[in-house]
Amino acid sequence: MSDILKTQKTVDLIIRLGLLFGLLYWCFLLIAPFLLPFLWAIIIAIALHPLHELMSIKFRFGRKLAAIVLTVVLVVGIIFPAYEFFATVTSLIIQLKANFESGAFHLPEMQDQMRKLPLVGGQIETIMTDININLKDFLIEHKDTILHLFQKLAAIAVNTGISLFMVIVAMILAGVLLAFDGLEDWSKRLFNRIIGPKGFVYAELSASTIRNVVKGVLGVAVIQTILAGIGLSLAGIPHAPLWTIVVLILTIVQVGPLLVLAGASIFLFMHESTTVAGLWTGYYVIVTLVDNVLKPILLGKSAQVPTLVIFLGVVGGFIMSGFIGLFTGAIVLSIGYTLAAKWMDETTEESVS
Repeated sequence: MSDILKTQKTVDLIIRLGLLFGLLYWCFLLIAPFLLPFLWAIIIAIALHPLHELMSIKFRFGRKLAAIVLTVVLVVGIIFPAYEFFATVTSLIIQLKANFESGAFHLPEMQDQMRKLPLVGGQIETIMTDININLKDFLIEHKDTILHLFQKLAAIAVNTGISLFMVIVAMILAGVLLAFDGLEDWSKRLFNRIIGPKGFVYAELSASTIRNVVKGVLGVAVIQTILAGIGLSLAGIPHAPLWTIVVLILTIVQVGPLLVLAGASIFLFMHESTTVAGLWTGYYVIVTLVDNVLKPILLGKSAQVPTLVIFLGVVGGFIMSGFIGLFTGAIVLSIGYTLAAKWMDETTEESVS
């Protein structure tokens, strides 16, 4: 009789667990499309929490008004450069496609400054002439492949637009989280439930890691990108918004804006006077080196996450989630690295004691 009761209890337990996991899985499927923007919203809310507190208490904005002001500034701050970027990319793709279909696609004519370069000027002109002669035959031969490439580029632009829309949604959600109390207490209760009595320590560590990465990595990247974008636009560099996005990606990956700005300097020396090109080159050098000044100021004495962790997080996030993964990947992997390091240190201390 006891065996039968044990069997029934076991069956009942299995059924209950099955129903519970089934319900949890169903809930996960329902919220899965919103997980990434909600995660990004939490990150934004934690990063902006000190500024929100400053505005709501010291400047007496109130929690809701401060959250609304921050949300509007963030949304407007991303809509304008996003519009410029997509307008540039769309016009560029349309122009390239039209030139290709009309047979007018060719390399630009060589400038006199390039032609007068000692030793290599004549060779470069010869190579460009040969390429233009053979380019038409090459384009005709690979017409289908090139048209397919244009379609891929258009699809990438659309996916990037969707990612930017998700970023805007995340910013609005972050504003909602900031407007109402409870996020900090909820996160601490969650960590306490998962980890135990020391959960609040890990919650604080996670929050400080987010703020450090946002200030020291993403903040510096955004500042460098803004400065570089201003310089590229005012200097008249073609497709400046597109190159500005490239600068943003390179600075987040910790490569820096040097590649793009060096190319811009070369372009200016080819098309502008030496004085103008030299002045802009000096500005680009300052923009390239400004992170060495900003990082110590923004990070202070906080423990820095290794560059390799940031790089892997950015690349992995981009592969997994597209444009928005550039930001979330670095932050999530940094949190994981910091919490793992903290856990390892506690394990070592316990074994020594």
